[in-house]
Amino acid sequence: MGEIVSSVGVASPTSSALLIAVACLALAGCGGAGAGEGAASDDYDVIVVGAGMGGLSAATHLAAGGMRVLVLEQHDEVGGLASSFERAGFVFDTALHEMSIGSGEGSPGAILEECGVAGKIELLRVPRLYRAVYPDMEFEIHADADTALADLCRQWPGECDNIHAFYAEMTQVHEEVAELRTLYRAAPFAVKLALLLAPLRQPTVFRYREATVEELLDEHFDDPELKRALGSFWPYYGPPPSRLFAPMYMLATHTYMAYGAYQIKGTAQALSDAYRERIEELGGQVRTSTLVVSIDVADERVAGVTTAAGERLTSRYVVSNADPYQTYLELVGEPHVPDDVVEQLGSLEPASSVVGVYLGLDVEPSFFGVDDYEIIRFADTDADRMNRAMLEGRWRDGWVTITYYSNLDPESYAPPGKSVVVLNAYSDYDWWPDDPAEYEAVKRDMMDQLIDLAAHELPGLREHIEVEIGMTPRTVAQYTLQHRGVPYGFASTPEQPMRVSTKTPIDGLYLAGSWTFPFHGVSMAQVSGYKAAQLILDEERD
Repeated sequence: MGEIVSSVGVASPTSSALLIAVACLALAGCGGAGAGEGAASDDYDVIVVGAGMGGLSAATHLAAGGMRVLVLEQHDEVGGLASSFERAGFVFDTALHEMSIGSGEGSPGAILEECGVAGKIELLRVPRLYRAVYPDMEFEIHADADTALADLCRQWPGECDNIHAFYAEMTQVHEEVAELRTLYRAAPFAVKLALLLAPLRQPTVFRYREATVEELLDEHFDDPELKRALGSFWPYYGPPPSRLFAPMYMLATHTYMAYGAYQIKGTAQALSDAYRERIEELGGQVRTSTLVVSIDVADERVAGVTTAAGERLTSRYVVSNADPYQTYLELVGEPHVPDDVVEQLGSLEPASSVVGVYLGLDVEPSFFGVDDYEIIRFADTDADRMNRAMLEGRWRDGWVTITYYSNLDPESYAPPGKSVVVLNAYSDYDWWPDDPAEYEAVKRDMMDQLIDLAAHELPGLREHIEVEIGMTPRTVAQYTLQHRGVPYGFASTPEQPMRVSTKTPIDGLYLAGSWTFPFHGVSMAQVSGYKAAQLILDEERD
């Protein structure tokens, strides 16, 4: 991407790079398209490694563009962290809580329409984005801007003008970044010109290019409770407000408030299966239970992949939905990877991993007298203190997200008269012991702590558990092969706003998923796949 991207595909933390990072978060991404024709393929035009959201999206758009596509997935189901599983009649989504659809070209909603998947799924709008409960206050925000702003002004009337001004500034950031949505496909001279004009054309983004959410909220508001309330969605974004990258928060929060949050009717697996169905309709192939052990490189260009069964499959392009550590250091191998790639990966900070408890309850959704879909129960008022507590295994002193799936889609998750709730919190991969017996004891303790914390909002919860399944960072790593069991990719901080580029230093190799642009999550992973597909299609046209 012009002069600001090194051969590693990671931009240096200059002001211009920070601005373009925000452009990437606006549902497009960064990295210039390559040029030139690859060698002829005996098998496929493109092989996609991994059937997570990024891989499925890339494969669908490539197949829609007329390319011969093969998707290889090591698990027995497609979807990655957007999949579901069944136990004793209960169905649990692995990780999907809600997704955004955004608006305009390149948004998640638009790309679902463009590739023909939108007509295969039904979106259920989440009425309230979340309800946050602290020891000393309670707050909820609707996934509708007018209602959310009115509620905020009702609860904090003295800050009403500041609230509207803050939302207007978030809107301005969204509009400024929208002007850069297609920059990732632009010629180098156009990128340089956009960078030169950025302070004039994207002044709000430029202003907050090095700010944290804590600094952002301190600038706009006086009331500490209001600042805490508005920062309450940080568990879905990554680091606590003292470290969280402000422009990313502004873009994501504005998108949810302006365009709503959605779940997939019929569980997350319905979305992943819709992608698979569409790929196969377009003539592509999807193979599960097929582990790729190497991405083959010849003459500094990808040549295909090799599977664990020893099968060699050739292709002119490869899209890796695996994390960049696995892609570069294991699948490609260090002999084919520039030294600065290895060095830069070693310098980047991954986000925290997660723990969770999947609960099948013997009561119907109305039993607890709550109609929330998403509750965040905070045990403390200090975000940094809670974050440290969770990473040290003290989850009772942290927070827990309580996702009551059955309150939104009761028929899909549980038998009649029963319901499904999923609890989640953060964790550190290294904290978990290797000894199997000790590991199981720690997992049981984690589950008890999260259930105790959730029971503040669902009194008597423990007495109605029929099925309970624990999940740890080791679980995530086992089923998805993600580096350190991290579902969020790199930590989103002002020090590292740039994720690894979609286009890699290896000709014909592209990345998709939450570790690359634009951001983590089900919606943005789909956008990352769309972006990879467009860059490949551009390369073909060149």
